[in-house]
Amino acid sequence: MAKLLTKAILLHPCFIKSYSSAVCAASIIQKTALRSIYDREFVLSYNLRRLQVSDVCYKQHQNPFVQYFSTSIKPESMCWERSSHTVLLRKLEIALKSHQVDEAWQAFNDFKNFYGFPNHSLISGLLTELSYTSDSRWLQRACDLVLLILKEKSDLLRPNSLTKLCLSLARAQMPIPASMILRLMLEKESLPSLNILGMVILHMVKTEIGTFLASNLLVEICDYFQRLSAKKCTSIKLVRPDTMIFNLVLDACVRFRSSFKGQQIIELMPQVRVIGDAHTIVIIARIHEMNGQRDELKKFKDHIDQVSVPLVCHYWQFYDSLLSLHFKFNDIDAASGLIMDMYRCRESLPVQKDRKDLQNPCLVPIGSHYLRTGLKLHFLPELLHKDSVLKVEIKQELIMHKDGKLVLSNKALAKLIIQYKRCGRIRELSGTFN
Repeated sequence: MAKLLTKAILLHPCFIKSYSSAVCAASIIQKTALRSIYDREFVLSYNLRRLQVSDVCYKQHQNPFVQYFSTSIKPESMCWERSSHTVLLRKLEIALKSHQVDEAWQAFNDFKNFYGFPNHSLISGLLTELSYTSDSRWLQRACDLVLLILKEKSDLLRPNSLTKLCLSLARAQMPIPASMILRLMLEKESLPSLNILGMVILHMVKTEIGTFLASNLLVEICDYFQRLSAKKCTSIKLVRPDTMIFNLVLDACVRFRSSFKGQQIIELMPQVRVIGDAHTIVIIARIHEMNGQRDELKKFKDHIDQVSVPLVCHYWQFYDSLLSLHFKFNDIDAASGLIMDMYRCRESLPVQKDRKDLQNPCLVPIGSHYLRTGLKLHFLPELLHKDSVLKVEIKQELIMHKDGKLVLSNKALAKLIIQYKRCGRIRELSGTFN
């Protein structure tokens, strides 16, 4: 009965009409939703394609040269690379010409990240601008840049820019990087001129570390000079350190109590045939005094005793060092003999006779006199450069210069009296000053 009733309801015309209407409505809604989704995707894709096409057309319109090529990506990439290379180079050139170190450094880094190092002229210009700054940070960056270029493309480095950087580092009291640049120039056989080298050494020896590095560099430069001299190389310009450079390093060894390093530098002078002057003798006397080398210092005495009267005021420091060593060795006879020689020679010495051999250097052997073929130091005792940048430290302890004469200080008189009394020879003291 229930089944028959259900069948009758389903087969009723009104029910069939309403059901088909509902199904049709559902189908329409579904199709509408699908169509809207499809239309939205179509619109988005169409707009995107339109934007892409319009962008390509705009680029072609802006650059007529590209209109004759296809719209592929390769010509555009080539054009962009070429233009960016030119733009970055131009930016670096403008920054260097306007002396804008920050902008130049940034432009250089941008260019290097894309294309590597620029040409040697721009590298030299950048190193020069960095060298002219007084900021130690920029100078250190310049030094680091040199190391990087040396590692990757060493042919870009030029001696002129390295010379400026080395001098700037020395002036800024940065002796370690300055010595590194100078050693690099030595390895590349392109040392700066003697004037520039002397200025670099002058600034380096102001500190103890700089003195140590400068003395080592001087040893290396002398060794380099000797090797090239032995090979008789005419194609390479030989740079031999002059007297002023040796005096600067020797004086610094005295100031910082590096007496053994000073002794090594003294032995280098005859090896490279450098002639010493009056400053050299005084500094050598101080080094021999520090090392207790009395016999070495006594070798100079005969030559110093013959200098002209105007130079007496310069050599009082030499006599001071020699007298100090006599007291250290408790040699009262040598001390009193030196004092009598000073007074007698200077009082009896007339206005110095003209010496025909004034320009001939004196020879003093270095080392033990038992050596048959030893080194001989050449020096001119009357050569004194008045315009020298060297400022020798003045030491006034035992002997002083007053009114054109050499006189004993109170300290020297006290030492002399004590020595005579200790030896039981106090009665002989009066004969020393007769």
